[in-house]
Amino acid sequence: MTTSHRAGVLSGAIGFTSRAIVQIVLFGVTIIATRVLSIADFGAYSLGSLFLVLARQLFYVGPYEYLLKSQDEANLSSACFGANLVQATILAALLSVIWLASPLVFSTGTVTLILGLLIPSVFLVSTTAWYESVLLRNVRVRRYYASTLIGDIAGSAVAVILLLRGFGVASLVVQTYVRLLVLLALYVMATGSSPSLRAGWGPTLAVLRWSQARYAAVLLNFTSAYGADLVLGVALSAQATGLYRASNRIVSSLTDLFAQPLQKIAQTNLSASYVRKQDMGTSWLKMLSGVGAIAWAGLLTLGFLAKDLVPFALGEKWAPAVPIVALFCVIKAFSLLDAVTTSFLVCHDRQRDMLRVQIASAVSVITLGYAAARWGGGPEAVAIAVGLASTAMSITYGVMVMRLSRAGGEALLDLVRTSASPVLSVAIGLLLLDLFAPTLSGLEAVAAGLAVAGTAFLIGAFSVRHRMLAAIGSLGHLPGPIASAHSQ
Repeated sequence: MTTSHRAGVLSGAIGFTSRAIVQIVLFGVTIIATRVLSIADFGAYSLGSLFLVLARQLFYVGPYEYLLKSQDEANLSSACFGANLVQATILAALLSVIWLASPLVFSTGTVTLILGLLIPSVFLVSTTAWYESVLLRNVRVRRYYASTLIGDIAGSAVAVILLLRGFGVASLVVQTYVRLLVLLALYVMATGSSPSLRAGWGPTLAVLRWSQARYAAVLLNFTSAYGADLVLGVALSAQATGLYRASNRIVSSLTDLFAQPLQKIAQTNLSASYVRKQDMGTSWLKMLSGVGAIAWAGLLTLGFLAKDLVPFALGEKWAPAVPIVALFCVIKAFSLLDAVTTSFLVCHDRQRDMLRVQIASAVSVITLGYAAARWGGGPEAVAIAVGLASTAMSITYGVMVMRLSRAGGEALLDLVRTSASPVLSVAIGLLLLDLFAPTLSGLEAVAAGLAVAGTAFLIGAFSVRHRMLAAIGSLGHLPGPIASAHSQ
C-alpha cells in the first residue's frame, strides 16, 4: 500500500470512527427519549424542531460552500460571515412569525413551546458554520471530526441526564445549545480566526446572490426530507409524526455513519481540487464504491433485523414502526449517492440544474405524501410515497454527474466490482439464517443476525480487499491547505 493510500485509509478511518461513536451516542439518546417520552411528545418535539432543522441546513450551503470553493480574494471570509449574519437575522424573524402562528396549525402547545425555545439558536449556528468552513478550507478534516465528536458527546450526555431526571422534551432543547456552544469554543481554538464585517455590503451581497439557488435547493430538499412529517402532523396527528420520525431516525443513525463523513470528505476534496483547477475525473465514484459497500451491507442487515431490533431497542409500543424502518432502509440506500453527487454539482456551479430537480421532488413529496396520509393508511404509505420521490431525485443527480464527469460504463462496472461481493455475501448469509433458524426472536435473533452479517461481510470483502482499500484510500487524496486562509 502506498503512502497516499495509507493516508487515505487513515483519514477515512478517523472520519468514520468518529461518526460511528457520534451515531451510537445519538442513537442512545433516541432510545432513552423514545422510552421516557410518549409517542405523541416525541412527535411534538419532531414538529417543533422541524423549522430549526431547516434553518440549520441553510447555514451549511451558500456562504459555507462559497468559502470552500472560491479562489483567494480580499475579505472573502468576512463577506461570508456577513452573509451568514444577514441570513440569521432574516431566519429569526421568519421563525418568530411561524411561532406566533403555530397554535393555529398544531393541536398541542408543546410544538409552540419547543419552537420558541430554539429560535435564538440560529445565531449560534450561523457563527459555528462559518468557523467550520474556515477550518475545512484549510483541509483540517481530522480536527473537524475531533471537534464534532466532543460537541455531540457533551450535548448527548446532558440530554440523557435531564431525560432521566424527568425534564421531558426540554432535555432535547438543552442538548442543542450545549452542542453548539462546545463546537463554537473548539472551532475558535482550532482556527485562531475571528469573524469580521469589514468586507462591507458589496462583497456580502455578492455572496448572497451566488447563494440564492443553494438556499432554494435546501428549502426544496427540506420539503422532500421533512414534508411528510408536517403532512402527517397536520393531516393526522403528532403520534403519526412520531412513528414516522423515529423510524427515519433509526435508519438515518446508520446511514449518516457513512454518508456524513463521505459527504464532508468529498466536499472538502472536490472543492480543494476545483480551487486548484485539478481534474476531478471519476474520483466521486471511487470514493462512493468503498464506503457504499459497507453502508449498503449495513442497511440490508438493519432491514432484515428490524422486526426484532425495533421493539427490543425502543420498546414494544414502537412495534408499528417496524415496516417503516424496513422501507427507509431501501430509500436510504439510494440517497447515499447524494453524499458525492451534490458536492460535485455545486463545485461545477450546477445549482440551477439541481434546483429544477428539487422542485419536481418537493412537489412530488407533498402531493404524494398528502394523498398517502389521507387515503393510504398512514406513516407506512407516506414512507413509500416519499421514497419514490427522493429516489428519483438521487438517481437524476447521479445521471447528471455521470455526464459531467464523463464517466462511462467501465467506471460503473468498477463500482459494482468493488461493492457487489460484500453486499451479496451479507444477503446470502441472512437468507440462510432465516432458512435454518426461523424460530429465533428478540435479542437472540438480533445477536445471531449481526454475527452472520458481520462474518459474511468479511468473507465478501476479502475477495475484493485490494479494490476496497484503493477506494477508501482515495478519500485521503487531499491537496494541501490554502496558505492565506487564516489571514482573510
